[in-house]
Amino acid sequence: MDVYTTSFTYPRRSRHIHSPASSFDIAGNDFRQNDPFPARHLRHVRSNLSEASITASDSEAIQKLAMNAMSIHGCHVSYLMADQGRGWNFHVTGPYQQVMQTRGTILKECPIQHRAAIKVMRSEILDSPLSAPSLKPDVRRRLDEIASETLAHIAVVNSPLSNAGWTGLETERVCELVVTGQGDSVDLARVRLLVMLDELSGLHAEYCEIDQKLHAIVAGKKRSMLQSIQEETGTNIYYPSPLQGLVGPDIDVTVSSSGPPRTPNVIWITGEFFGVQRARDMLFQVSTNKTKSVISRDTAILPRKLDWMVTDRADDLKTIMSDNATFIQFPPLGSSTSLITVFGDHRVNVQRTIRSIMQLACQFYVASFWLLPVQYNVLLPPTTLNASQVSTLLKQISISTGAEVVFKSMCFEMHGLEQEVRAAVGMILELDVIKNFHHEIRFQIELANEHREFISGKKNGKINKIMQTTNVKIKFETFNDHNFLIDIAGPDGSVLQGLSLLQEELPAEMSFHVPEAYHKRIIGVGGRSIQRIMKKYGVYVKFSNAEEFASLGGYNDNDDNVIARTPAKNAINLDNLKQSVMELVNPKDKDYVNETVSIPRRYHRTLLGEKSIFIRDIETKTNSHVRFPDKETASDVVTIFGPESQVQIAVTMLLEHVPFEADMVVPSSPDLPRVCASADFIAFVERVKRELQVAITPNIKSHIGNGNGSGADTPSDYSFKFRCQRSNSDFLVTAREMLEQFLINHNIHVYPSPTAHTHKRGDSFAEAFPHFDSKVLSAARTRGQQSIDLGRSDGMVERRLRLASSSPDVKALFNSPSYIYNLETHDDSQASYMSGSSQDYWTPLAPIGSGLTNRTRHTDDALKRGSDSLLEAKLKEQISKPRSLNNRAQSLDLTYSLSRITESPSYLPPPESPTNSTGDTGGNSSPTSASAPSFPSVYGSRGTVVGSSAQRTGHILDDETIQEVSRVISNLGL
Repeated sequence: MDVYTTSFTYPRRSRHIHSPASSFDIAGNDFRQNDPFPARHLRHVRSNLSEASITASDSEAIQKLAMNAMSIHGCHVSYLMADQGRGWNFHVTGPYQQVMQTRGTILKECPIQHRAAIKVMRSEILDSPLSAPSLKPDVRRRLDEIASETLAHIAVVNSPLSNAGWTGLETERVCELVVTGQGDSVDLARVRLLVMLDELSGLHAEYCEIDQKLHAIVAGKKRSMLQSIQEETGTNIYYPSPLQGLVGPDIDVTVSSSGPPRTPNVIWITGEFFGVQRARDMLFQVSTNKTKSVISRDTAILPRKLDWMVTDRADDLKTIMSDNATFIQFPPLGSSTSLITVFGDHRVNVQRTIRSIMQLACQFYVASFWLLPVQYNVLLPPTTLNASQVSTLLKQISISTGAEVVFKSMCFEMHGLEQEVRAAVGMILELDVIKNFHHEIRFQIELANEHREFISGKKNGKINKIMQTTNVKIKFETFNDHNFLIDIAGPDGSVLQGLSLLQEELPAEMSFHVPEAYHKRIIGVGGRSIQRIMKKYGVYVKFSNAEEFASLGGYNDNDDNVIARTPAKNAINLDNLKQSVMELVNPKDKDYVNETVSIPRRYHRTLLGEKSIFIRDIETKTNSHVRFPDKETASDVVTIFGPESQVQIAVTMLLEHVPFEADMVVPSSPDLPRVCASADFIAFVERVKRELQVAITPNIKSHIGNGNGSGADTPSDYSFKFRCQRSNSDFLVTAREMLEQFLINHNIHVYPSPTAHTHKRGDSFAEAFPHFDSKVLSAARTRGQQSIDLGRSDGMVERRLRLASSSPDVKALFNSPSYIYNLETHDDSQASYMSGSSQDYWTPLAPIGSGLTNRTRHTDDALKRGSDSLLEAKLKEQISKPRSLNNRAQSLDLTYSLSRITESPSYLPPPESPTNSTGDTGGNSSPTSASAPSFPSVYGSRGTVVGSSAQRTGHILDDETIQEVSRVISNLGL
């Protein structure tokens, strides 16, 4: 019996390593006091976790797995560490059937840890953020149940988004629930945790069982039907993974006393009680109707490609099923079965699913390397390779390239991605041991049937040219109804050159969406316009009308109705062709893109339910479509699909309906409850809400007992919650300052601002003009302070800058210093991380869309409001510090008058001409304070000098100068 030997590395992708940013212990050593949570279920993820401790525990599990596989299947299994300790290389030898069964067992039960994280508000699961945080008893019990039922490990860690300070405003007082486990454990535990969090927030939760094959069909294409059910009932619906049961140890599916059956049929629903009942009934009704129309179709794929898809392309498979409302039934891992079954309710959806699967399979290559004797002699035994040599070679090649390498009957087989297989063949060609043999190399490529003529060319011209150039043989073979195989064979390394030439002729595709109303205009009379474009770029273009589009279901994306195809060597022209086509389309309708916006998960149910009418209005006005993420992924990212010129407008409109919350923590005080209940505080809150559109709510919680049996009161958690629309969030700093001033006036202590009492450099000139304490006229602030010193109303400074830029005073626009419109906001994120625990104010929001930061969005909104004179008048009344909101253009003209006051040879000689100043930062400016802004020298190098002259060198203040300065200051209202 021939011996079959295979060597492969698993997992092919590197395992996730916990990043130090999320590895902080949230409670230090006090977390486990009194009632420690079971260590196997709740573990701290520490930053000093060594690689040795990880691999030591895994080695024991791997050894146990190998011993079990050998005893059950009768094969020899050896293993060693690969991929720098993040994977394992397995070497299996024995009869073919037993080796394949052993390989399947290893792929399914290999103890590879998967990881998922769920962001959650600290107040939901922790007792008091002010004291040493500890899990609430009820949460501790629920986590214990979930961990034991799903065989997952659950850890509570600080989120990298969480602020370390306790003063100022905090927008992200969050921690993370980190779930780790094997196979399906992570997906099961994540859904159960999301349901638990919904129940903690007061929602009702139920589950129902529907056949797993019907889940995607009920949800509809891109889960449109499921989203409409959630919208109508105001519920969250959590689906199980469609690949549940394929990877990882089998979880007992019997009904437990404390939870639902752990089968892939369970769907969780949370929301208001009656909404949950309606959603449950609607799911059952849709599933009953769809059962009557379900169709299925089988198709064949190479078994190793199926294993690769399930283990390495699970996300792609889930996307294919979601996009087409279909379910794909895979055979068990490692089996020799090559058939998959696709279930759907429409023939087009099933066909498109199969095409997508086949397109995915084309990425996986197979190569054979045959060793042939130099001369055949009946009297002499054939030359063979030593078994120990083969074992060493297979391990080296597999570890180095990542491909699966097989040896059988004097033939090497390589399975993997194109680069992996090519590298493996190259390594074998360089081995000294194979030089005693003749050899034949064969590559096998899979491709869609529709590309057959494209590859061969007219009268097989392309193929014949490659064969003549490289002396290789190319043969086409029919494989199934959708794909065919290309075999390219040769005796030596020239086959690699032939493969490269063949790959240059493989089709490169791009699909996009063009409204059908533009198709005839683009194609032109008799196709002349599109023929000219195709000839220019050497690209074939196909426009699908409504009928063809309906029969195809879309190209690469469901909404794509135009396909462009060209040889891979000409792929660079695909984008050029798309641009040429799109020039004939109205900007409102062209370049459909997916824009993403981050909205906290806790608002999704409200937006889908109560705010659904506004979502529909946004979609209608911007010709786009809002897609919320799958609930079970715990993602905050909402996708907006629409024309490139409209999606940013849709993002802005959507954010108008997203509330923005921030917390300000204050020291515990016995008088605070009385002050918060007083009529003055109620009137103050009403005034802030009326004038700044910011709602302030006191949050006072008393924690009785500390969990150790004593009845002593722990320090109370005193904080104030600020709530406003996200577009109005730049008023939060002003509202915070007003609240602090109110509390101080009522003898309530607040946490001091780290920049409020810092040492200020003794500069008499700066002290004489406190009104100009702003970014506009000062370069004194350090970069770090410029990003986090919000206590000095820098948010309002940005507002004033926008007011200045919108001023109708043309003189001010041309005479203003150049640095005014180039604020250093790009270092804010770095400074916030560098500041560590000293960051005391609300953090910048996460980037929205394609690189647009929320700071930019806020200033844009400020620009819109800058033209509101009534709002400007209100701002003047509310800013407590004596800073002017008068016309900025007028204040910029002070540079001329102040220049005459500060002219002195002891500082800096005047420039030769005002027009020669470049505005670049030089080394001649006066020293700046590290903590507070000082007024810059008029002849300093921060900006362009306005209105000065080289002849003005007098050092004595004359009457004219004094009168002019007085006039300007009086105009400013100072």
